Amino acid sequence: NLSRDELKNLIRYARAENKKVYVAFNTVIDEGDLERAVEQLSIIASCQPSAVIVQDLGIARIAREFFPSLELHASTQLVAHNLEGVLALGELGFKRVVLARELSIAEITSISKRCGDIELECFIHGALCYSISGLCLFSAMEKNRSGNRGKCAYCCRLPYESENGGKSLAFSMKDFRLGDDVKKLVDASVASLKIEGRMKSPLYVAAATAYYRAILDGDKSAANVALKNLETVYSRRTTDLYFNGANSDVIDETSLGHLGTFVGKLKRVTKDRDGRSWLRFHTMRALERHDGLQIPAPQGGKPLGFGITEMRTAISRSNQFEVPDDCDVEILLPDDEREEFKPLKYVKAGTNIYCSMSNEVKRLYPVPSFRPADYCGYAKIDFKVELTPRLITVTAEVDGVLAKASVEGEFTQAKNPERTYEAIEKAFSKLGGTDYSLGSLSVIDSDRLFAPMSFLNDLRRDIIEELDYLRDKARRDTVDAALDATEGFFEESNQKLPKKTLKIRFGQKVPAGNWDEVIITVSEELTPEDIRNTYPLISSPRLSVPVFTSEINYQKLRVAIKRFTREGYLKWEAVDLATLKTLKSLNISDITADWSLYAFNSSSLAELTNLGVKRFVASPENGSENLLYLSESGYPVEFLAQQSTPLFISLTPPAQLPSKESSLVSFKANSLWVTTRRLPRVFNPPRDVATRIDLSWSQE
Repeated sequence: NLSRDELKNLIRYARAENKKVYVAFNTVIDEGDLERAVEQLSIIASCQPSAVIVQDLGIARIAREFFPSLELHASTQLVAHNLEGVLALGELGFKRVVLARELSIAEITSISKRCGDIELECFIHGALCYSISGLCLFSAMEKNRSGNRGKCAYCCRLPYESENGGKSLAFSMKDFRLGDDVKKLVDASVASLKIEGRMKSPLYVAAATAYYRAILDGDKSAANVALKNLETVYSRRTTDLYFNGANSDVIDETSLGHLGTFVGKLKRVTKDRDGRSWLRFHTMRALERHDGLQIPAPQGGKPLGFGITEMRTAISRSNQFEVPDDCDVEILLPDDEREEFKPLKYVKAGTNIYCSMSNEVKRLYPVPSFRPADYCGYAKIDFKVELTPRLITVTAEVDGVLAKASVEGEFTQAKNPERTYEAIEKAFSKLGGTDYSLGSLSVIDSDRLFAPMSFLNDLRRDIIEELDYLRDKARRDTVDAALDATEGFFEESNQKLPKKTLKIRFGQKVPAGNWDEVIITVSEELTPEDIRNTYPLISSPRLSVPVFTSEINYQKLRVAIKRFTREGYLKWEAVDLATLKTLKSLNISDITADWSLYAFNSSSLAELTNLGVKRFVASPENGSENLLYLSESGYPVEFLAQQSTPLFISLTPPAQLPSKESSLVSFKANSLWVTTRRLPRVFNPPRDVATRIDLSWSQE
């Protein structure tokens, strides 16, 4: 959401403050968007951020090969939830991996001890998705707004018909807040602590950072104050999810949105002689006029909120601009007949009262002023200046790009030649508002000449203009080379593409039909004998695994895969990079990729082909235009014809199961909670392509 100039200015300012900037580019890219995406990636690279955060494997491939200056960080959207997944990302050039939020500190510590030089980043605070990050299809399939493309419609925050009657926020997660437990991540050698700030205000980012900074500094008193300040900016009910182990208290099915920090309990509602209503309570926090207050709605849902227009201490009864903490206060209720305000006049004694906006907190974090001209750029220029009696020549180099400029004149000997270098340095240091800062400066002045400042300033402007042109030309040439490299990569193989495949999970029946191949999802508890006994008529099934296997259970899964391969099961389908790496390490060559590996474009198809994938399943999230591209790409792609598409895939059961009348159904399969439509979704694949019926996400 940044323009080129905004990103440049941000990086310029951050560098001056000795801070790092990571640019989030964690979206999946359709083939039709690839050209624009590479163009944007080249612009990001030219701005020289500290790193770029990526989900799409095709974008990672292009960045690695054509923009090697970009440090790659793997987004949590890549669902790295075990050591094997982290190591696989390391092999693809990612220096840092943002782990899935669902991991415990025991699992994080285990991964950290064995992941070598790969840095780990962990979420510590912010909103939680009900679905495992990167595996949510609800918004894309139901609202045509893809969460994998930053357009989530927040379907998990909506009320749904529940089995106990009525509606419930059955999927609405509490916010993640680790608090003091962040110290455990420090002890586990985690490199970076991540505060989720998407769609939040700068004030929220400042207040949240201050809270965790105080914790890490060991200042408990400052941390307590900072937490209460943060809660005035944005606060929902919180959880530590599975960080400290199993946890069933992770969903808030009764309230939505910002609540605030607790300031007291209502004593009573009083009325003055003019008939106006006042809330009386003992405040634990200093308040001032125009602060915001909120009270939980009696029937649940969004809290009832209003701003303070008049207040007074209960003793003085005179209006005051501010009141201190630890006193009885009366706050005027809004005289508003709108429906949403009516319940305020009937709140009962003992009701909690929260401060939902504090002007004092706003003043703590003023927005800094910024003038681009006051800050030099991030690209270091090495200047070489040569003076002769008739010519001054400047050569400049930035990142291997050379530019040259000169000016003619009659240059005489300097009265103070020892000051010539100083004058040239002053002229060529005036780089505020540009992309550049002064690196080295070399001056050749054998005749000890005087260089007028006006000539030097003109030369600086000319050389900067030439550098901008040459660097942008080099950038555009790199974009063209990157796009050329995505074309014609695939070499046709002699492998026959099955025209009709079926995917089921173990225990489901195989429906009648002419299946060229059957894929069965197995778990770590199953044996080859289980497959033979349950499916005696399937001579050579392809095996798959669940899309999420925790670090604790992954070794068991690896042992199970070995057991199957020893008994001749040599056809497998990878669901993530972890299983792909495991299968390759066992010398399995016949590997396909399910939709969860998100191969949307030619570059991602090329990357997975490089990794040994022989066939791909198109994601249900594809639009018709991209499906057509995939069908004509030359890559062996299967297209879904029918699937009970998993809208949510979660480790967390919903607070309430959908009612029998609901169009949704939630059930547990392979240790995962799946929410899907009761009736399977029928797709319209391109003509004359290989198709798949995927029953593996169906309840029955």
